[in-house]
Amino acid sequence: MTNSSSSTQAGQTGKGTATSVKSSPPVRAMDQGPESANENRTGVDRETERYLDLLAYEQQIRAQKIPGVRTVLMVLSSRGMVYDIEALRQKVLQTYPEAAVFIQTTYGKPIGAAAPKSVDLVIDFTGPGQRQGWFYSRKLRRMGRVTIGRNAGLFRAKIYDRIFDEKAKKDQLPSELLTRERWVQKEVLALAGIPLSQSADPGTDRGQTIALELPPLRKL
Repeated sequence: MTNSSSSTQAGQTGKGTATSVKSSPPVRAMDQGPESANENRTGVDRETERYLDLLAYEQQIRAQKIPGVRTVLMVLSSRGMVYDIEALRQKVLQTYPEAAVFIQTTYGKPIGAAAPKSVDLVIDFTGPGQRQGWFYSRKLRRMGRVTIGRNAGLFRAKIYDRIFDEKAKKDQLPSELLTRERWVQKEVLALAGIPLSQSADPGTDRGQTIALELPPLRKL
C-alpha cells in the first residue's frame, strides 16, 4: 500500500515522466486474518467487530490521500458508473474540500465545466476493452500531477502513479458486470484516499419467525 510519503513523491516527479509510484489496493482489515483483525477484541459482538473492521479499512484508505489537491478530474467508465455522478463529486469534496472537481466521459467530452490543461489529481475509471484514443492516457498523464486508474490499454500500467490491476485479480472479481464495476471503481477511489460508505451485511430474514417470539396479546 502506498502511504502518504509515496503520494508526495509521486507529486514531485512532475508531469509526463515515466517514473511512477504504483500501489495495490489497501488491505482490508477483514483480509488480514483472524489474529491481526481480531487482536485485542475479546468479548466483542459480531456487529461491533465488523464496524471496527470498517473503521480500520477507512483509515487505511484515508492514509493514501494526496496532499495539496486543489483540482480533480474524473474520467468516467463507458461501461457505466454504478455511483451517482453528483454523489461521487461530494465524496471527492469530503476528502479534498478545497478542490474543484471536473468530469469527462471516456471519450474526453466534458460534463459541465471543462477541466483546465493541468490538474492536481486525475482519477481515471476507464476499464479494459473500452474504446478510447490510443494516446489519451498519455494526455491524462501530462494533465495530472498525480494520476490514478485501472490497468487498461497499453500505457496506463507503466505511466500512471497508482494502478488497480483488475487483470491480475480477475479470478477474484464478481462475474456480473455492474457488480464488478462497483467493486473496481470503489478500489480506484480508495487509491485516491476516498472511502465510500459501506452498509453492514444484512442479517438473517426473521420475517416468518419474529411473530412467534412476541408475547401473547391480552384478552379483551
